[in-house]
Amino acid sequence: MIPNEDIGTEGPSSIPLYLINGVATVWDPQIAATLHCLHNISGLRTGTLPGVSQQNAFLGLPLILMSEETAYLISEKIAHLIPVQPISQLPSKVNIETRTLERVRKLEELAKKTEQAKERKIKMGRERMEKGGEEVKRKREERAKLKALKLLKGKDQEESGFFQDSSSPTPTITFSPDITQTIKSDFQTRFTDEKIIDRGEVGNTGEENIKVEKGKVDITNPHFHSIPSHPLSPLSSLSLQSPITSLPHPLFPFPSTPRDHALLATFKTLQKKGFRMGLGPRFGGEYLIYPGDYLRYHAHFTSQVILPEDCIKPSELVAWGRLGTGTKKAGLLCCWTGQRPDGEKIIEEIEGTSREAGKKENGNEGEEKEEVEFYSLEWANFG
Repeated sequence: MIPNEDIGTEGPSSIPLYLINGVATVWDPQIAATLHCLHNISGLRTGTLPGVSQQNAFLGLPLILMSEETAYLISEKIAHLIPVQPISQLPSKVNIETRTLERVRKLEELAKKTEQAKERKIKMGRERMEKGGEEVKRKREERAKLKALKLLKGKDQEESGFFQDSSSPTPTITFSPDITQTIKSDFQTRFTDEKIIDRGEVGNTGEENIKVEKGKVDITNPHFHSIPSHPLSPLSSLSLQSPITSLPHPLFPFPSTPRDHALLATFKTLQKKGFRMGLGPRFGGEYLIYPGDYLRYHAHFTSQVILPEDCIKPSELVAWGRLGTGTKKAGLLCCWTGQRPDGEKIIEEIEGTSREAGKKENGNEGEEKEEVEFYSLEWANFG
């Protein structure tokens, strides 16, 4: 499904995100490009071969989104969630044994056909040798005669070379047309037979419709397949219920805790300021913060999200500063105020201690406050 021009409305025109086991996924390349280019949402590519895992640069669809990215897209009415029916039960022991035996049988059949093709190739080679034995023997005798005649002529010329007239014609050796035609036809037959065997006998398993005629291979089964834009489910219905357009939801309980709200508020604030966020646990923070497209820029900050009741130890400041300097990034302290931009308190609402929204009692009720305050942390002479 490709999103329409009216992306900002709820309903079928918004971007579908398929919810699988509590994780939002994207299966359409056009949707992934739209999120990357228009909404600064990059996600994490996870598609790869099971036995040959690749680095991030070679990964493909599906694209999985962080909880903050998903909640941001839902809250901004850019996308909606479609719950996907999970697999109800694991395959039974009988199914596993049956499929294992079927796989072993197919492998044995393939090995048997490969061995038969090899034996057939050897047999055809022997038949060619036996069939062309007399012809080869005749050509060998003719070549021996020509060689002996050439040596005899050369010896006679050496003995009588000083007494011959320079105007006497030089003897020439001519090959019989039958010999030339025989060599040419033998080469063409050998090349065509080997080509047919290599392409048609060994690789043909009987399941694909492959026709081989005189070295011409016609493969009617295409190599490219259409990939659906949503995950396939073995069950009858794809969705458990109607699309999800508001959060938190029982199938996607984010944000539900004060820390969830702090992470989402930090993500939204940085998103509105034009930054792009990526996963940052490997660098010791919640996010890696890029000034633009991560394919063009290095991350400038590694973030630490701090709640109002959190106490910051001096040792933590030293650790965050050293961590940022060691990774050639500045540490960014993201202090969530626990209030909405209009000054409304939400920590009490989340924890259940107070259901009434209150204003900040600082005399500046009309002044909007930042939901998240940022402080850059770096060592002297950094950079």
